Amino acid sequence: MDKSKNNKLVEEYDFIDRAALYKELKNNQISNEDAQKFVESIFENYFLDNDNINFLQMNGYHFFSFLDDELCFCLSAKPYGECCKLNLKTDIHKEYVAFEKSLVNDKEYQKYLLNSQEIYQAVYKKVAKQEVCNYVSCSEPTVANNLYNFDFAKQKFVTTKKDIPFDNKYKMGDIFFDLAVKKTFTFNGFCKKHDELTNIKLSKDSKDKDIINLHYRALVFKAFNYKVYLNALKEEYLKYFNSIKEEGFKSLFIFRLKKVSNQTSSVFNTLVEYQKNLKTNNEIEIVKINLPVSEAIEVLDLVYPQICPNDFKLVNSVNNIFIQENIAIMNVANENKHSFTTFSYIKSNKALNEFFKQYLKIIKDKAKSEAAFVSNCALILTDNILFKQEYFDQLSQENKALFSALNKFRFENPNMGQEYIKMKFFAGFNKGNNFF
Repeated sequence: MDKSKNNKLVEEYDFIDRAALYKELKNNQISNEDAQKFVESIFENYFLDNDNINFLQMNGYHFFSFLDDELCFCLSAKPYGECCKLNLKTDIHKEYVAFEKSLVNDKEYQKYLLNSQEIYQAVYKKVAKQEVCNYVSCSEPTVANNLYNFDFAKQKFVTTKKDIPFDNKYKMGDIFFDLAVKKTFTFNGFCKKHDELTNIKLSKDSKDKDIINLHYRALVFKAFNYKVYLNALKEEYLKYFNSIKEEGFKSLFIFRLKKVSNQTSSVFNTLVEYQKNLKTNNEIEIVKINLPVSEAIEVLDLVYPQICPNDFKLVNSVNNIFIQENIAIMNVANENKHSFTTFSYIKSNKALNEFFKQYLKIIKDKAKSEAAFVSNCALILTDNILFKQEYFDQLSQENKALFSALNKFRFENPNMGQEYIKMKFFAGFNKGNNFF
């Protein structure tokens, strides 16, 4: 394949089931049967504490360093020692401040943002220029697409999404929602024809094919964003890593790279499965919920469920970078007096099947539970929720700060208490928010 002519989001990467490969490799390394069982039990944890991470590191799972023979974080499918390690710059940039170090000083943080913004914008332009349409059997050049089909100049919304993903410094008690603008949700993923095909306003009469097309659009948007982010992080790493003096900050940088790499490959692997079902669906499960119109929210985004409500089985870990993320997609579409919510996910995904099966069983006989379930999925488990500005402005400062925390606190190294409170709030969704 001539990749210079056919540069789809996923075709330039040789995808491997990294989670399965890690498991196979580590099974060969861990000789103690009890240790192996303990590793497997740790991998069922929603949150890995320091003891969990230390044990995993002793058994071959390296969170804070790169080994020469491990798969490179850039998703080239080459060993790190034969890939990015060879391109590390040796020049020392004394003015450079690592992201993790900049968090404790606002002046240094702004300096870091200016530098990272330059890198990000350069990578964005390069990727956007090279991208071809990601719709099945199409290789036409892309045009500028937008995730949402709103005129943001006329319809006012607020969002927590930033223009560049490097800008992710969040403090408890602050309000993270800002006025939504068109460029925040702009991406290059489709040609003009398939931009129109996937840019659909759903209703309760929509066909499954239309639902999958719109949900696929959300996947391509996220995949494009992660592709740019990972490549920008790669550029920063290659140029500046050897300028970091503190070993601790080097370790945290590597952890962040591995985390974004895992997030990126997880989205790309999901995208591939959806792409197979765009014309004839055999593998995508769709959940439909009809509700009264929402005067508060609009949503088109990926959803990352975390724990099943009945058996507390893990769906997604907040900080285990060695297991692929299980991704569903969500849309809340408001029309006249009704709201039509759709979820979709890959049928063969056992964790997602259990999550939806258990929650749908719980809400079946409870008044307003559907509305609260959708509301809290949108607020807590997505990034791109839009609140109508008129609704948001009427909230108290305390509720604005609470919504900000519930939406955005996906910590690099989470505080267990804060994560517990957040998930307890979600587990009690029938007493939580109702945006309908």
